[in-house]
Amino acid sequence: MAIREGRWDCPTCGTTGLLGRDTKCGNCGATRPEGIKFYLPENAPAVANAAQLAIANSGADWICNYCGSSNRVQAPACSDCGAPQGEKHQAVQSVNNATLETPTPVKPPTRKSRWQLGCLGLIGALVALLIFWFQPQQINATVTQTPWQRSIEIEQLTTLVESDWSIPAGGRLLSQQEEIHHYDQVLERYETRSRDVSEQVQVGSESYVCGTVDLGNGFFKDRMCDRPVYETRTRTETYEEPIYRDEPVYQPKYTYEIDRWLVNRTPQTSGNDHNPYWPQIVLGPQERQGAGQEIYTVHFDGENGKQYRISMPLARWLDFDMGTQRRIIVNRAGKAWLPDE
Repeated sequence: MAIREGRWDCPTCGTTGLLGRDTKCGNCGATRPEGIKFYLPENAPAVANAAQLAIANSGADWICNYCGSSNRVQAPACSDCGAPQGEKHQAVQSVNNATLETPTPVKPPTRKSRWQLGCLGLIGALVALLIFWFQPQQINATVTQTPWQRSIEIEQLTTLVESDWSIPAGGRLLSQQEEIHHYDQVLERYETRSRDVSEQVQVGSESYVCGTVDLGNGFFKDRMCDRPVYETRTRTETYEEPIYRDEPVYQPKYTYEIDRWLVNRTPQTSGNDHNPYWPQIVLGPQERQGAGQEIYTVHFDGENGKQYRISMPLARWLDFDMGTQRRIIVNRAGKAWLPDE
């Protein structure tokens, strides 16, 4: 069971990492106050010095009721003022007609690690870069083209031959035959097999360091706990494994013909003026007019030397004449849109 020396921080001047054995601050000389919080640095070595071990095992320090100095438990009187251990005195003393009071501890300044500050700086830089990259801006642009395109789908009623497990509405049966629809799992038998099974078995216990105990004099002692020790053991067991076979399930599958409307052709018109029109439609046998599509685009040359395209509804598109200047909004990714969109 190891004993390790702790550290404490001076509340008067803020000096950190003072040795646990020190009863005074090596920087400002202030006495280690009552109730000071000792702490144990990570990976603190075990104490091997016999004198230090004697101090650690002697017991908690005591605080002088007269001057507030910290003293070892075996000291019969205060090392600073000579007051006997345990004697009650007033907390305020008079020296040369001046009143001296026990100084109020000063909280050590809080320090942020360089790693935290570095991460915050990196995040701030990334946010600023993203804002700069995606921040849109308005620019002047000249209209260079106003292309348009219109198209209409022409559908034709076409007779198709299809096959399925059922006949849809409008389908006309041509033939049917039994086919495998799916397979069912059917239990056939059981077979005896063996397998290795591993399990954890407790074979004893062991002691380990589960924490520390503050000895109240600047030293810490390891706290020991017990935990079980397990061993992996393997045994062979037999079991019955079910064996299944795939049993085909047959159902009638139908072949049928059915009439469906399919897109047969898509006549279209296009231009670069403000006079769009739909293509002339002449329907043939078993044809009908389907959905229409219209696309209106304005091409711009920006003052930054780049070209942009913006699609828009017909009513808006008609407001843009070739050669005129307009304000558009662009971002660094090359996307453009109108200011009021």
